[in-house]
Amino acid sequence: MSDPVTKHVVNVGVNALAREVGLSPQAISKKLLAGKTPDQIRQEAEQRRGTAPGKKSAPSKKPSTAPGRPPSTPAEYDLIREGRERIGALDDAKLRRAKALAERSEIENALRRGELIPVAYVRTWGSRFLTDARDTLMTGPSELADTLAAETDPLKTAAIMRAWLERVMGKFHQMERLWGGAVEDEQVA
Repeated sequence: MSDPVTKHVVNVGVNALAREVGLSPQAISKKLLAGKTPDQIRQEAEQRRGTAPGKKSAPSKKPSTAPGRPPSTPAEYDLIREGRERIGALDDAKLRRAKALAERSEIENALRRGELIPVAYVRTWGSRFLTDARDTLMTGPSELADTLAAETDPLKTAAIMRAWLERVMGKFHQMERLWGGAVEDEQVA
């Protein structure tokens, strides 16, 4: 029984091979899909040009930039450098996109688990809380005016003021109870 046909993986891009042999990338893709290797495609191109496989053809007007051969002009070096910079910029953009998508999915998962609440809800709740506290503080003089005017004992006056302030400050302590008292322990990102 014969061995199955194995394909050798060669690290040659279709566009680079197309430039090397002078064919279109579509033609190279068709030949690769038909099972030909890059070396076979190169041999066919040399035969078409009329040179024996493995021998160099007469120097052409256009310099060759085949893989493995260094570019011969400074313009080719510039093209290669620009291409590498574009690839680097593209890789950076892909990395930023992947990080943003991962962060987005983490936030969505935290919302589903109930670990996060919307900012609008917190703002509404906080503004209502502060408005109620302000209103309670503003009612102090009118609530205490008659009681304090009737008192002549400074200790009783201080006790009345302290009881009223403790009642008002109870609203602010309510917030600490809602947060579980661990606001200072948590790290803010």
